[in-house]
Amino acid sequence: MSYPEIENLLRRKIGIDAKIINSRKITKAVETRSSICGVSNVDNYLQILHTSNQEFDELVELIVVPETWFFRDNQPYHALTNYVRSQWLNKPHNRKLRLLSVPCSTGEEPYSLAMTLLNLGLLPTQFHIDAVDISKKSLAKAKKGIYSRNSFRSQNLEFQTRYFIPVDKEYQICDQVKNTVNFSQGNLIDSQFLIDKKSYDIIWCRNVLIYFDSPSRKITLKNLNGLLKSGGIIFFSASEIGELANLGLEIVRLNGVFLGQKKIANPANVSLNYPLVVVRDNNIQDIKEYTKQPINVAEIPLFLLENCRSNNNQIIQSQDGAIKKHDYNLDTIRNLADEGNLTAAISQCQNYLQTDFTNAEAYVLLGQIYQAQKLESKAEECFQKAVYLDPQNSQALLHLTLLKEQRGDITRANILRQRWQRLHQL
Repeated sequence: MSYPEIENLLRRKIGIDAKIINSRKITKAVETRSSICGVSNVDNYLQILHTSNQEFDELVELIVVPETWFFRDNQPYHALTNYVRSQWLNKPHNRKLRLLSVPCSTGEEPYSLAMTLLNLGLLPTQFHIDAVDISKKSLAKAKKGIYSRNSFRSQNLEFQTRYFIPVDKEYQICDQVKNTVNFSQGNLIDSQFLIDKKSYDIIWCRNVLIYFDSPSRKITLKNLNGLLKSGGIIFFSASEIGELANLGLEIVRLNGVFLGQKKIANPANVSLNYPLVVVRDNNIQDIKEYTKQPINVAEIPLFLLENCRSNNNQIIQSQDGAIKKHDYNLDTIRNLADEGNLTAAISQCQNYLQTDFTNAEAYVLLGQIYQAQKLESKAEECFQKAVYLDPQNSQALLHLTLLKEQRGDITRANILRQRWQRLHQL
């Protein structure tokens, strides 16, 4: 009976959910480490885990397998670019822009953040990136900064020529990028996680919460929220954004990416030149295009284009009262939603489905828009249809999992997580 006890030990110490990681993988890792330790009885190996932090770390290394590459999923980096360009560049600052990348794995994500900022024209002295991971082996590779072709999977590899030096069949990242990132080991569910660090303007934490059990996700979110500056933003993956609902963060959307923004407690008098949705108490009061006239941050708790709704679920339109007509295709519908016109986006998506009622992607999009309006039951129905039409739709499965968990249907949520895990093992 020691295998379940080992799974519980892993859950308590690093937060992973064995149902997601896969119990068979954990069993295989335990067998491998037991053999190396020279014990044949799993009960004896469990005793070693209780007494040896080094052995526990070795087991974790076999379970936490890094899967990442440079500029993985371009959209979040486009959102980061627009955020920094509109909120940081060309404005006087007496301090560095501070970023946290966690978990940083083998370094591709924090280095991608650094390259994004350098491409924008920031000097290495104008920003600081802390990168944290639980894996010592991953951190060692990240600090070394040498990568194989597997780390370069994006379509545009211009950055490879600009920031890397060929070394045999691999690539060494240049010192200009390497020196902007500070790597360290840390555990996201540790109550003392980065407690000695200054707060961050931007936190990048994507594709990790889905592997944690519910209590560990809550601890992680609490820790990250404590590290985020007032007005700062945090990046999660689309499947994880629902976790922000109970954290007190505002959910915003920029360049098709959902972000969490910490409410501005004591807003400074900073002028913004950005298309804004002015929001008070989560209700849209007005929409204006501030392209020439500056506005005081104190007037708006949210300074990014948002997906919010008024009390009667009606989105207030632009100043001229008109919403432009769009063809019924998913890209224009997505753009309409990104602009904050959720009601119009829903209408067009429904019309689209009348002509293509078996399109799983359209149901996923409609479900995401319903989620932005906090209409969880309608969103769940859309994600269920998407899974029915496409049983291997990873995004729909993850959205459904989070919705089930939020409603307290843990049994069904665990089944969905297992389906998602099997899908990624194919």
